[in-house]
Amino acid sequence: MHSNHPKVWSFRKQLNAIIFIALFFIMACGTFGGWRLLQFSSSQVTIQQSSQALHQNLYTNFDKTRLIGEIHTQLRLYMQSGKADNLDLIHKYSEDLRRKLSTEEQKTLGHFLETIDTLEIRMKSLEENTKKIAQTEKALIDLTGQLINISSREEGATIRPLVVGSCLQHHQLYVTAIVANQIDALTRIQIDAANIFTDLDAKLTALGKTLNAEQQMFIERLKTANYELDETVHTITSIRITTLETQHRIEQFLETLNAGVTEDSLTKNTEASALMDTSLQLARSNLLFMSASLIASAFMFAIIAFFLNQRMIKPLIGFVELLRRMTQLLAGLRGQQVAEDENLIQLSEMAISRHDELGEAAQAVKMLITRLRELSLFRQTIEADESTEEIYARLAQIFEYKLGLERFVILEQSDENSAAMAPVYCNPPELAPELPEFAIAEHCRAKRTGLMITSLETPFICKQYPFSETMDHICIPMLVGGHVIGVVQFLFSLDLPEEVQHIKNKAVEEARYYIAEALPILQAKHLAQKLKDMATKDPLTGLYNRRYLDSVIEQFIEGTIRRKSKIGVLMCDIDHFKRVNDLFGHETGDFVLIQLAQICLSCARKSDLVIRFGGEEFLLLLPDCDESCAATLAERIRATIESHKVQTPSRTLQQTISIGVAEFSHATSKTIWEIIKLADIALYQAKENGRNQVLICQDDSVNKTLENIP
Repeated sequence: MHSNHPKVWSFRKQLNAIIFIALFFIMACGTFGGWRLLQFSSSQVTIQQSSQALHQNLYTNFDKTRLIGEIHTQLRLYMQSGKADNLDLIHKYSEDLRRKLSTEEQKTLGHFLETIDTLEIRMKSLEENTKKIAQTEKALIDLTGQLINISSREEGATIRPLVVGSCLQHHQLYVTAIVANQIDALTRIQIDAANIFTDLDAKLTALGKTLNAEQQMFIERLKTANYELDETVHTITSIRITTLETQHRIEQFLETLNAGVTEDSLTKNTEASALMDTSLQLARSNLLFMSASLIASAFMFAIIAFFLNQRMIKPLIGFVELLRRMTQLLAGLRGQQVAEDENLIQLSEMAISRHDELGEAAQAVKMLITRLRELSLFRQTIEADESTEEIYARLAQIFEYKLGLERFVILEQSDENSAAMAPVYCNPPELAPELPEFAIAEHCRAKRTGLMITSLETPFICKQYPFSETMDHICIPMLVGGHVIGVVQFLFSLDLPEEVQHIKNKAVEEARYYIAEALPILQAKHLAQKLKDMATKDPLTGLYNRRYLDSVIEQFIEGTIRRKSKIGVLMCDIDHFKRVNDLFGHETGDFVLIQLAQICLSCARKSDLVIRFGGEEFLLLLPDCDESCAATLAERIRATIESHKVQTPSRTLQQTISIGVAEFSHATSKTIWEIIKLADIALYQAKENGRNQVLICQDDSVNKTLENIP
């Protein structure tokens, strides 16, 4: 759907302009970024080389530091245990470290290894003296035992604690010397050991003066062993002092190596840091420029977003909101007609004011909603119609006066059980005599296929169409629930100009919407009529039943009383009907009932009610009819049935009928049911009088034959 005004500044043009501005800005930013990138790449190689050197330096120095740490750890373990395995690991790590050191650092490592060799000699000496102290303690204890054996109890009690106490004190000093790591502590141990030795020696000398010559000999030997023990403790302490001094010297060598490694690392790191600082300054300046670019980009895109919001998004949101309100109103809020009209006015204003796609969409939506309103109003109107004939008449008015379709025919299959399809509306009426007779509805191509059939695309497509030489046609099936209940046929002259034919085709498309709206209502009307017929009509004869009589009798009587009129009542009964059923069967009896019921219906007026009152009884109520009129109609029915030959599949029968006549007046005091009872009494009197006759009930007991009724 195209609007009537040109698109001055369409969405596409606006978007193209925005895209052009965005591309220009992107190119400008790309050029600026390339220029800054060239500046940064000039120092990139230097930065990479510095980074690689820094990485290599860190890796190498880390390896040196790790090896120095391993050597230091093994040194401490060796000092504690004296195991050769720790010493072997020191030499192994030292060899690995040598390959990574500079010449000056290798000299320091050489001094370190020489000191390690010295330390090894002293640790071995410490180990030998440790064994010797155990031997000396044992010899001292053995001599003490021998001396006690040749001494008295009192002498033994003096000698044992004296020697054993001195021995234990020396041993404690030895253990302390082994674990001590301070030279001052070791020096105090030497002094304490000398004091213990001097004290014991003095006490042994004093004790020897009181002993005999043999005991004095053992005393001298004890003094010698005590001297050796003191000397061994002194030696171990001296070794421990020199060992600690050696350890300190070794650790100084390690610290020197570590300090050299650290200094080398710091020097190279400083060089790399200087280069990094230069690159960071360059990156900082680039970051400032890029930040400024981003701010400019954000500002530009904010302007674009504002433009899009004002020119596109905001109107589009308003349009969508308008559609939402219109959808709610179309969904069933028909009471708000004023609000709906206001929304249509807004759509019209938008369609006129906007010269872009949104204006076109508003115009299309306005037309769509207008159509939906019209369709909805049409549906509401036909829902209130009482019959399908009224609905077809309204469709015809839409086709002719609203859509300009002058020639059309509406055909309907009146009953699902019927094979025929007949026209229910023809415009103009002069076409009716020339229309084909669809005694079998399936001969209609549109009815059979359920598809739209048109000769505009395929000439002579329908063999049943009688106007192929003068008019084209479009046949639209009325499809409901998968079943075609009829066909709408539109006819056009063959010599229509192309633009006129295009307008007619658009009108047919519009007509299809109205047909689709009408189909559910038509189907509902058909179903309602079918249900009503099932409830009020006898399925065998097609006459109204007693239930229908009960539902309309009051209204029927009120109309008669209001008009101050009369009702003729005929009670009819087929003569000897039981004999027909007994002799020929109920199927033959059904044929008799059907044909005689049709005779009663054909003889009656359109305003008369013909009711199957019982098995073979028929009741006729004749409004605005007195006794003479009712008697005349009764005699016509009797005579027609008497002369009628009832055709059955197996034989031909001739039946008669007896009829009782009564009259209901607006002035009577009797009810209609009492009058029907009087007619029934007259019927039975006619039966008793020989059947095949009409009797009139008078004063509840007088009967009169109708031999002289003209």
